[in-house]
Amino acid sequence: MCTNQTTPEIDVTKLADFRQQLAGHGGIQHTEDQSVLIKPLDPRENAFYEGVEKNSAFKPFTPAYFGTIRLDDSQQNDPATHLCIENLTKDFVAPCIADIKIGTRYHDLDATPEKKARAVKMASERTSSVLGYCFCGLGLPGKPFADRDWITKLDKDSVVTDALMPLFRVAENRVGREYRLTVLQKLIERISEYRDVIQKSETRMIGSSLLIIYESDPDRVKASDGPQVDVRAIDFAHSHWLPGEGPDEQYLFGLDNLIQALTDICN
Repeated sequence: MCTNQTTPEIDVTKLADFRQQLAGHGGIQHTEDQSVLIKPLDPRENAFYEGVEKNSAFKPFTPAYFGTIRLDDSQQNDPATHLCIENLTKDFVAPCIADIKIGTRYHDLDATPEKKARAVKMASERTSSVLGYCFCGLGLPGKPFADRDWITKLDKDSVVTDALMPLFRVAENRVGREYRLTVLQKLIERISEYRDVIQKSETRMIGSSLLIIYESDPDRVKASDGPQVDVRAIDFAHSHWLPGEGPDEQYLFGLDNLIQALTDICN
């Protein structure tokens, strides 16, 4: 059982591989009802989630955190202990999903000179260095989630034409032009709210992504009161709470450029 008392009951004998992961190192599983993801534990990420639990403004912009779980009786921490977080895709029928890494910086605060040099080179080869954001994954109905090689080759122009615009074209093709506009407006509003929280927070969000999800199933959309849209920050293995250090300017730079790109598409 997970250590957090609010966690749903989890039968570790009925876990299955999570097949909607767009980026990262893999190894994520989900519960039988698909409501909880079981992710290999990173102590720094777990510490960041524990900090989120104490921050009422930040909490709505991350997956729900359910503590940790041991998958066997082994006394070795690494293979047995996993993080339990909300599966953000669980309530969607035909989700359109984008994993967008935010920020210009890829190297952690304690990175060695060698790791820093590799991270700087990697950022320079992606749109992160010029826009402060880059696509790590794009999942559209009927398209394979694992096909991500082309994403690493996007530049500041093609990231809009080949990734952002196709992401929202699905809304128009499957539901209608007005729905596409409504989804964009809702996303801009949500990301702008999150940006205000970041501006008032003292963090360093290195390597963290925004997960953007919206529903594209026509029947589900018609049955709902409004667009089903979600935006959450994910992946905190290199994120830190740093009281007294001020807001994360390189992360804000990426959010501002992403908001501007969505606004341009909306207009």
